Amino acid sequence: MHLVLIQAFAETASFRLPETHTFHKTLPLPSYTSCIGLLGAALGYGLEESQQFVEENKVRVGVGGRDRGTFKDLWKYRKVKSGEVISDVLLREYVVDLSLGLVYGAEDKSTVQRIAQAFNDPVYALTAGHSDSLLVLCSIELMEADWEPLESVHFCAVPLDMTGAYQADKSVLDLPLTESIRAPQVFNLPVRFSFEGERRTIAGREFFTYIGHPIQVKEPIEGFSLRSRILGAGYDKITVVPR
Repeated sequence: MHLVLIQAFAETASFRLPETHTFHKTLPLPSYTSCIGLLGAALGYGLEESQQFVEENKVRVGVGGRDRGTFKDLWKYRKVKSGEVISDVLLREYVVDLSLGLVYGAEDKSTVQRIAQAFNDPVYALTAGHSDSLLVLCSIELMEADWEPLESVHFCAVPLDMTGAYQADKSVLDLPLTESIRAPQVFNLPVRFSFEGERRTIAGREFFTYIGHPIQVKEPIEGFSLRSRILGAGYDKITVVPR
């Protein structure tokens, strides 16, 4: 498969769960639809056009990455409700110092080349979720890679519900006591939208497991293990399982 690996960095990032309102909890990494939206920004497309591009060109999308912690930002604002101005609050969660690896793959080489060209000269500014969180691209690499069975994965999003299908990797025992171990989290997230004018509705959902520190999977899963420039000491590979 032809791949483009985009390694990037954001000082802050926030990827809101769709159902959250006054408390915007963040996902550890961008969702599948966020990755499509990011591709659309690079190409100069809206979400509907970028979704069509991915489907028509059979683009596979995967993401890996690691942050250095989280914080919450409290906003106090005024809104008009039933003709009355009232005060309200909004709490938004962010991750800090996010190192991100985005993978877009396709069987057609020209499709991947077009994606790489778009990220080299994006039409719109690229952000890590929230509009205030600019994304800095560190490298863009074109490559060819074969699917491989992964028995250990770390710091990535897997398009499966992996509840009960893994065990902790022994390498976590060597981590310093000051480092918090992040366990896998499962979310049921949108993967497709339908559009009627300016209105969009969720047209499909799937389960994704967000992996933190290394785990051993009971049954190997197909993905890629790619050279990392971003994850830091001890992690010279990004594991990515594209959808």
